[in-house]
Amino acid sequence: MPSWREVFLYFLFLGFVNIGGPVAQITMMFNHMVEKRRWVSKDRFIKIMAFCHMLPGPEALQLAIYVGYLKRKIWGGLLAGVTFIVPGAMAMIVLSWLYVRYGKLPQVIDALYVLKPAVLGIIAAGIIKLGRAAIRNIFLGLLLVGAFAGMRFAGINFLLILLIAGLLNLIVERGSTLLKRTPPGLSVMLVGTTALLPFNDSRLFQIAWLFLKTGLLSFGGAYASLVFVQRGAVLQYRWLSDSQLLDGVALSVATPGPFMLFTTFVGYLAGGIPGALLATVFVFLPSFVFVLAGVYYIEKVRENRDIQAFLAGVSAAVVGVIAVVSLDLVPQALVDWVTVGISLLAFVMIAFLKSDVALVAIGAIAAGIVYAGIRTFA
Repeated sequence: MPSWREVFLYFLFLGFVNIGGPVAQITMMFNHMVEKRRWVSKDRFIKIMAFCHMLPGPEALQLAIYVGYLKRKIWGGLLAGVTFIVPGAMAMIVLSWLYVRYGKLPQVIDALYVLKPAVLGIIAAGIIKLGRAAIRNIFLGLLLVGAFAGMRFAGINFLLILLIAGLLNLIVERGSTLLKRTPPGLSVMLVGTTALLPFNDSRLFQIAWLFLKTGLLSFGGAYASLVFVQRGAVLQYRWLSDSQLLDGVALSVATPGPFMLFTTFVGYLAGGIPGALLATVFVFLPSFVFVLAGVYYIEKVRENRDIQAFLAGVSAAVVGVIAVVSLDLVPQALVDWVTVGISLLAFVMIAFLKSDVALVAIGAIAAGIVYAGIRTFA
């Protein structure tokens, strides 16, 4: 059992170096927790990771919370999660302030010119990875296509799409008679949460409400949160544009911490520092609750075939709706053939050459800075 000091220093260190998105972060934690420090066995780590993949929200953060809990119970889990988030959140608030103040400077625009298409390529590679994991049979593939078509061409609410996909897969895998035994929490969480009406129309309440929903319902991991934020912050409330959202995603890739820290950027643009703090707290709060409350039920949940069938359908549909939102972001990033080339290069390096996401992100950041410098002194 490691000491409090050892747990604190490790997760604080992780908070400063966990750059590159969920895949890179989970790989880094595996290397440290399993191979070097031997805090958990390989089999235990894989089981924990499978549990976290079932939950909505950022799986890398949830994995850190779970391991912190194993080492030092509730306070260890809280400590691990907070130190995983805080360094990146502080950096994101500073970058958000700089963006608002200096974002229209030519040097910033030039740096983002390189970084945004690279981020789009990273997201595209993430969609491919999610698709490979989620599509285990032909019917799940049909659910993905149906989710994409329903949201893209029919304008169906994506939460309704996720609910329908989960129920359809449950019917196909388990039979319609099992619907009566479906755990009510699944459908209530997807429908009941959106049915609740805000009792306050203030901007800060809207921020808290949007990001609480995002944290509660982002099945499919961190990339799924893009759907909620783009639909809510951009289309519904119009706090920012698609281009600014992609700028925030680019900054989140360039900073340590969970991928979903782009929500801190969105919160800042919507409501300043109070908005950034509210967005950060409420988007990550469900992850702490789900993991710390679900520790005792991990095996029961993993062995429940009804829940597994429902979540398999949801996961397949999530890939489709993420693809829709990604297409909405394409015009903001791919403005010429050079940016198309940058995006394709990032995609190929991750999807086919199996390059580390963190290295691709760092390379894109460096290339953006070099390009901005060349343009400035040319």
